[in-house]
Amino acid sequence: MQPDNSEDDRKPSFVEEARRRQIVTAAIETIAEEGYSKASFARIARRASISPGLITYHFKTRERLLAAILHHIDSRLDRAMEGGPEPLEGFSDGLGRIVGGHVRYCSEHPEEMSARQNILSADLPEGLRASVAGTRDSGRAELAGFLAEGARYGEFRVFDPEVFVDTLFAALSSVPHRLAELPRERHEDYARELAELFVHAAVAPAPPEETG
Repeated sequence: MQPDNSEDDRKPSFVEEARRRQIVTAAIETIAEEGYSKASFARIARRASISPGLITYHFKTRERLLAAILHHIDSRLDRAMEGGPEPLEGFSDGLGRIVGGHVRYCSEHPEEMSARQNILSADLPEGLRASVAGTRDSGRAELAGFLAEGARYGEFRVFDPEVFVDTLFAALSSVPHRLAELPRERHEDYARELAELFVHAAVAPAPPEETG
């Protein structure tokens, strides 16, 4: 086993990856339960039943551990928003999967979303803050491009994608808090309703029927 080598080209072994996942999972649980400021290596190590030195061994710094946590959560969230392996039936289907998948993932993984929010709202090191901003901007640009393409194909109406993205991101960011207020059995209804709301807001109106 070797320490964290994220700066070189060596691929971590299976054992190393398993240990890193264990640490990331323990860190998520610690941040979600105790808060960002209290999530020291010592507390995370206690939860993972390992020594604090082993966390340093794999991640070296708190910043690298936080980056690994965000990557772990965001990559899983991105997959959920793809909506599964079934072929897309169009842009509306894709938008519905993005919104519904986000809500369902928040419902199924509240600890991850709590930890993510704790991290993103904290006073992060400059390098990590820049990385987070870059990821956010990339996601916004990708979604805006998707909406614009849907409009070019005539499935979405013509609108300013930036306004739509602003509104959608604001709604999605509020989802974890809203779900925490709802009974678990209402989460699927919330996912469906929110997805339908944004799909209906985006779709082009049907052409008027010819008369006479």
